[in-house]
Amino acid sequence: MTNPAPNPLYSKIIRRIVPYIMLIYMVAFLDRVNISFAALTMNRDLHISETIYGFSAGVFFLSYCLFQVPANLLLARLGARRWLGTLMVLWGIDVMATAFVVGAPSYISARLLLGIAESGFYPGIIFYFTFWMPPSARTRILALFLLSLPLCNAIGSPISAHILLMDRTLGMHGWQWLFLMEGAPAIFLGVATWFILTDTPQSATWLSASEKNQLAADMHAQLPKAAAGTRRILPVLRDSAVYFLWSSGNYGLIFFLPKILAARGASPLATGWWATLTFGVGALSMYLASRTRGFRSLPLLFLVACLGFAAIAFVPSLPITLVGFCVAACGLMASVPIFWSLSTSRFSGKAGGAAIAIVNSVGAVGAFCGPYAMGWLRDSTHAYTAGLWAIAACLAIGALLVSIDARTSHRNQQQGELADEPA
Repeated sequence: MTNPAPNPLYSKIIRRIVPYIMLIYMVAFLDRVNISFAALTMNRDLHISETIYGFSAGVFFLSYCLFQVPANLLLARLGARRWLGTLMVLWGIDVMATAFVVGAPSYISARLLLGIAESGFYPGIIFYFTFWMPPSARTRILALFLLSLPLCNAIGSPISAHILLMDRTLGMHGWQWLFLMEGAPAIFLGVATWFILTDTPQSATWLSASEKNQLAADMHAQLPKAAAGTRRILPVLRDSAVYFLWSSGNYGLIFFLPKILAARGASPLATGWWATLTFGVGALSMYLASRTRGFRSLPLLFLVACLGFAAIAFVPSLPITLVGFCVAACGLMASVPIFWSLSTSRFSGKAGGAAIAIVNSVGAVGAFCGPYAMGWLRDSTHAYTAGLWAIAACLAIGALLVSIDARTSHRNQQQGELADEPA
C-alpha cells in the first residue's frame, strides 16, 4: 500500500475543519440527549411514565433511521455547508418548540421531527471526512471529531443541571428553559456553517495546488478494492449488527445515567457533575484510542463496556454505579472511532455514503431499542437491574462479532499485502 501524504498536510486539514465540526456536533448531540436531564422534572410535570420516557427518547431514532440514506445522497448533491447548515436551523427550531409541549403526544411528535432534522447530520459528517482523509489516516480525524460526544456530555451535563435551577423564572419550568437555551445555538451556528465549512478539497482556497494533488494521489492509492456479491454485502450487515449493539449500550448509558444516579441517591446537581466525570473519562479513553490503528482491540473494548454495565447491575450502590459508568464509558467511547475507521475503509464514493448511512440507520434502531427496553423493564420490574443486564448482554454479543470481523480484516489485509508484492 502506498504511504499516505506527509503528516503536515493532514495536520493542516485537521486544524482547519475538525474544531468547527466538533463544535456543531456537540450542539447536535446536546440537543439530542438533553432530555435525560429535562426528564428529572419534566416527567413529573407532564405525567410521563418510565416506559413513555424511554419510548420518547428512542423514537427520535426511528425517523432518524428512515431518512439517513436520502439525506446522505442530498449532502453529496448539495454540498456539506448548505445541507448541514440547513439541518441545524431546522432542528434548533424544533428543540426550542419542545419547551412548549403539553403531554406525551406532543412530546413524542417533537422527538420524531427532531429525528428527521438530525438524520443527515452525523452520517453526513462521517461521509464528509472520507473526502478529506484516506483510510490509513482516518482513525485520528474520526477520533478527534467523536471526542465531541463525551465532551458534550461532560460539559453539557452540569450546564443542563444548573439550567434546571431556573425553575419558575418568568413563570416557566426549568426544563422549558433548558430546551430554549440549548436549542438556540443550533440556529445561529447553522447560519454560520454556510460561510465556514468547505465542501471538498478541490474547493479549498487554503490548500495549495501541490497539497490538493498529494491528497488526491493518496486517496486514489487507497481506494477499496472492488468486491462482488455477498463480499460487498456481508461487511455492511456485520457492521450494522455491531453498531446496533453499540448504540443500545451507548444510549442506554446516556439517557438513563442521570435517572439511575438519582435513584441511587445523587441529587440532580450532583448528577450533572458525576456525569461530567463519567464522560470526561470516556473522552480520555477516546483520545488514547485515536493513537492506535489496531482494529483487533475492538473486542476488548466491547468487553470493558459490558463489564461496566454488569457491575452496575450486580452491585446497586452509588459508588459502584459511578465506577461502573466510568468503565462502561471507557469501552464505549474508545471503540467508536476504531469501529468507524474500519467501516469507512471498506467503500468509497457514493457507495461509501450509502453504506455509512445504512450502518448508522441500523444503529439508530439500536438507539431506539436500548432506551425503550430500559424504560419498559424499569416499569415492569420496578428496578433498573434487568435493563442493565440486557445492555451488558448486547455488548458481549458485540464483542463476539467484532472479534470475528477483526480476524477477517486482518487476514484480508495480509492477503492484500502479499498480492501487492512484486513477483
